[in-house]
Amino acid sequence: MTTPGYDIETLYALPSLRAPTLCANGKRLAYLSDESGFDQLWLLELESLDRRQLSDWSEPLGSISFSPNNDAVLFTYDHGGDERHQFALVDLIDGSIRRLTDDPSVVHLWGAWSPDGRSIAFSCNARDRRHMDVHLLDIESGARRCLIEGDGFREVVGFFPSGDALLVRVSPESLNDQQLYRLELESADCHPLLEHAGPAHYSQIKFAANDQALVLGDQERERPALCRVDRDFTRLETLVESECYELDGFARSRTDERLAWTLNRDGWSELWVGCGPDGGDAYRVEGHPPGVISNLAWRERELLFALEGATTPPGLWRHRLGQSGCERLLPLQPTELPQGIEPTLCDVPSFDGLRVPFLRYRPRGPMPAAGYPCVIVIHGGPEAQWRPTFRADLQCLLDRGVMVLAPNVRGSTGFGKRYHQLDDRERRLDALKDLMAVRDWCDSEKTIDASRVMAYGRSYGGFMVLSALTEHPARWRLGVEFYGIGNFHTLLETTGPWRRRLRASEYGDPETQGAELERFSPIHRISRIEVPLLIVQGLEDPRVPPGESEMVYSCLRGLGREVDYLRVPHAGHGFLRRDQRRRVFSRTVEFIARHL
Repeated sequence: MTTPGYDIETLYALPSLRAPTLCANGKRLAYLSDESGFDQLWLLELESLDRRQLSDWSEPLGSISFSPNNDAVLFTYDHGGDERHQFALVDLIDGSIRRLTDDPSVVHLWGAWSPDGRSIAFSCNARDRRHMDVHLLDIESGARRCLIEGDGFREVVGFFPSGDALLVRVSPESLNDQQLYRLELESADCHPLLEHAGPAHYSQIKFAANDQALVLGDQERERPALCRVDRDFTRLETLVESECYELDGFARSRTDERLAWTLNRDGWSELWVGCGPDGGDAYRVEGHPPGVISNLAWRERELLFALEGATTPPGLWRHRLGQSGCERLLPLQPTELPQGIEPTLCDVPSFDGLRVPFLRYRPRGPMPAAGYPCVIVIHGGPEAQWRPTFRADLQCLLDRGVMVLAPNVRGSTGFGKRYHQLDDRERRLDALKDLMAVRDWCDSEKTIDASRVMAYGRSYGGFMVLSALTEHPARWRLGVEFYGIGNFHTLLETTGPWRRRLRASEYGDPETQGAELERFSPIHRISRIEVPLLIVQGLEDPRVPPGESEMVYSCLRGLGREVDYLRVPHAGHGFLRRDQRRRVFSRTVEFIARHL
């Protein structure tokens, strides 16, 4: 590895601004920033661009939502990353903060404000830790009542504009197989909406003042489309769709019903604006850095959004109608790293002829005679996608002369339903074959030193690292895995109770597919790992509990293998505090530099 130019401390000191939320009158924007060390709530006056910090909470904040009356902002928080979120309310008049829930053993999943701003609706597992029931809470008095109980995972999408009913999304077995319901507040009667055949996922649903809704979903189609729903929620009318790529976000203007949407094109976002309520005469917005766009919101003739890219730290942006290009709202970070590396798109055929896409990051410096050492980084999920977001750890590796490849193996999202489902249950190891196809590609690629290739992944990506090192031990120089799955049986016994059924639908049911789960679990072949391995684990992780990492570490330590283990207190499934990230990724880069 070459002499570094980037210091990881400097890169992780860059502030991250994300999750912008516009108030109803369009005058203010709330957002999260980690300038203080971890995400806190900030308020931006959009006319003057004056800003102030609203919270100084002891924990990183999660979701944020403006009251419809513009006088308060709700935020969620947990304890040490345990994902048992609570609600608190910031009064924008006097600055006071009031807790709305305070049971750290219960998961509270944010839902929506009532149209009059007097109450909120949400789901929680207070009755039974395995199931999410729907609750209504009065903001002034704090009184709450349970509207509906039952099995499974329920989410409140929003209030109907009339204020007398909720739109509820239910995922009985999988987040990719959902059903919508209308839940009456007075009677608690629950009626199914948009009944359909086959699995369907509804990622966004937004109401207009005329009680009509727009839905972004993949009901009875291969890829998500933006649709208008009739008033009875029985029929969808397609407004915007793409045969090859997925729509993944939208916003509708309150003034002229103009539409904007984002298209996920192989991981990169394209931003589009339609000139009417049906999305017609659309044009693509140019002039922003390449990357991933989210949180679209209209403010009169301005479109606000969040953006981050491979070389662009997360920030707040806007596009003005009638003007070319985009601009950053707050110049707190560089628009892009001066020596940062943007990836290019490649693909490789897998064992069955399926083309597997991957992003290739090539170092800027001179290539060694034998080729660059190479890190293959595998995303988590598996219901996720590698996209060109800002990764300081990868830019540090690239700066040190390490090639990075980031595949989207089968099972990834962003490429349609069929691709997404190709690794389910008994087909689990087919995704590993895709990873090995990328590894084989390295052998014939002249810019890569095939003797210096490693695997790096988090969560499900951590499982893929362990699986690669146990199934194909001779092909890897080393491995780095964060909170990876070692044993699917113990994972499904110990993961958060509210997640177990959803995970079993993806990985397999222990009652009926126990033999397959045992075959897929790397712990049963752990003795085959011969190369150095770094394990990193948050000790409050509710998704992949520490027992998985402890098991892998204990086995390798007992076998006398070279294994390094970093336990991170007060951290969950990811590292939300800047000091944690500096510690974790400094250790990671040092470990890779020593062994690669």
